[in-house]
Amino acid sequence: MTFRARNVLDDCRVGLSMLEDETDVRRWRVHWAASVALIRAVGHVLDKVDGEDPIIKQAASAAFKQWKGADPRHEIFREFIERERNNLLKEYRSDVHPDAEVALAFEFSAQPASGGVPVRYAQIAEIDENIYRPFLGGAWEGIDARDVLSDAIEWWDGELTAIELEVARKRSGAK
Repeated sequence: MTFRARNVLDDCRVGLSMLEDETDVRRWRVHWAASVALIRAVGHVLDKVDGEDPIIKQAASAAFKQWKGADPRHEIFREFIERERNNLLKEYRSDVHPDAEVALAFEFSAQPASGGVPVRYAQIAEIDENIYRPFLGGAWEGIDARDVLSDAIEWWDGELTAIELEVARKRSGAK
């Protein structure tokens, strides 16, 4: 029923896989832009292509109103899927850390092998090769961009499933 939107969602999964493996920051940025465009395209394709079926269009329109509302279950749509797409495609900026190396400050306590009082340590470590690309602000500050994209893919999967179930219910005549 939402076949074309699901095709786009499958390509989002490919984009995520490419982001996971990419170590070059420029290539990573291109994969990110493509993945962000695709994750938003799921909704556009749902509306414009799968929505050529009036029952799907009606269910998708009702869902879109919920996604745009204040319900925290749909925050990922408003604050990532739409916001990051708008930032990238309209202004070519992103809330994702721009560099391949990310400096992390961490603090820990260690118990000496001989016993005694734990010793506190503070350290800064450089993480490179695009292993960690955190959001620098917004709702996902500090969270790796790929994890947020993965969550968005799962959110879309759930929303498309809900729409498909609603369409099946309407076609079967159930209330």
